[in-house]
Amino acid sequence: MWYALHFPTLVTRPDDQVTTSSAISLIAQHCQQISDYISLDGDDALVLEVGRSLNYFGSLARIRTRIESGIAAQGIHIDFFQAVTPNASASLLLARTGHNVAFGKPEDLRSRLGGIPTSALAIDIRICKKLAKCGLFYLRDIWRLPLPELRIRFGRHFSDYIEQCLGLRAEMRIPWQARPDYHDRYDAEHGLCSVQQILYACEQLLHRLEAFLKQNHLCTDELVFTMDYASAGEAQNCERVSVNIRKADRAAALFLLLLETRLSDMHFCGEVYAINLRVTQFTDFRPAGGFQHRKQTQKEGVNSQLLDTLAARLGSNAVQRLLIRQDYCPEFSTLMAPYLAPLTEDKADAWHSSLSVSQNPCWLLAPPHPLSIRNQQLHYLSPLTLLRGPRRIETRWWQDEAVRRDYYVAANAQGNLLWIYQDLARKTETERRGTDWYLHGFFG
Repeated sequence: MWYALHFPTLVTRPDDQVTTSSAISLIAQHCQQISDYISLDGDDALVLEVGRSLNYFGSLARIRTRIESGIAAQGIHIDFFQAVTPNASASLLLARTGHNVAFGKPEDLRSRLGGIPTSALAIDIRICKKLAKCGLFYLRDIWRLPLPELRIRFGRHFSDYIEQCLGLRAEMRIPWQARPDYHDRYDAEHGLCSVQQILYACEQLLHRLEAFLKQNHLCTDELVFTMDYASAGEAQNCERVSVNIRKADRAAALFLLLLETRLSDMHFCGEVYAINLRVTQFTDFRPAGGFQHRKQTQKEGVNSQLLDTLAARLGSNAVQRLLIRQDYCPEFSTLMAPYLAPLTEDKADAWHSSLSVSQNPCWLLAPPHPLSIRNQQLHYLSPLTLLRGPRRIETRWWQDEAVRRDYYVAANAQGNLLWIYQDLARKTETERRGTDWYLHGFFG
């Protein structure tokens, strides 16, 4: 039995400043007292499985009373429709069309849904228009057609949706889970004066956090400590200390090490009497699998811990990381980003091309260095000998400064292995410049 709730309007109290999405989350959180399987359908509807809850509550009337009292207790003033049927899609469809009904027989689905217009179905608007052109304005019109013909004419998704509404096809809905929000507090019996005393108190908080993360199979990459302190004759103050790591973890020892690094450069003008720990960002814990993967993960963990410590000591912007992105122009194929800064979608799309890794040097000059020609031979510290090339790169032709180059690998008498190119781009055919050859990088 699936109990659907649809809220056409969500009006909350102005002083609460509760958004629509948070309001539906509050309602879903209350419904967890009734069912352990809740699924949201947008920001204005949800459905919960109540078949296993009937034995406990006794009847649907008691469940409805419990839901209405919980909504009122949240201080959210809403008008809602509710429907209970043997499947979730039918319940949501009835509730969204303003029907307050409850029935438990699957054979009643056709008659109960027959009067619903096809324009109210949760399908693509183009399919709705196509149904109207075919004269199918109500679901009772669709019942007259064989389901295999519906699949051919209107597509597989529409046919599957109709079968789900009729209870002929099982459906899996994504269960809703409340967003975790962890908060803990340490109250000192006596004022904490030294960093070691503060770390001892924080260690207790971190061990309790680690137990919470392990119990819920979670990790986090950001911890926020708020330390309340006061000195004689002065008002109470608070200091906010954030601990960030690039790769989410749940080890209390790592968090304590980073916190000690942060506190070593801080000075409190009084005794700390309370410490608050707040964690709001969580990710699922994924254990390492296999011996080789576990060994690689341990090696990456050591490097990550070192970089996290440097970032905590020097600041996020002081520790940079090299990213590779998809661009044929060499000077735009790499970029530097702060170590702890979250990656945007374009930066996260790293492009590891075997061609660029094997043939392009890592050390590039910005800007490229012009090469001189002496006795009709390229010269850098000594005459250059071309070893490999040309390799043409032609891109960014849609911009004002197009890139059209022939790249070569060259060597000089000093033993340097150089990456040079001849610039073939011209703004005009008659343009002449001092040199067309440039040194762009060095091979290791």
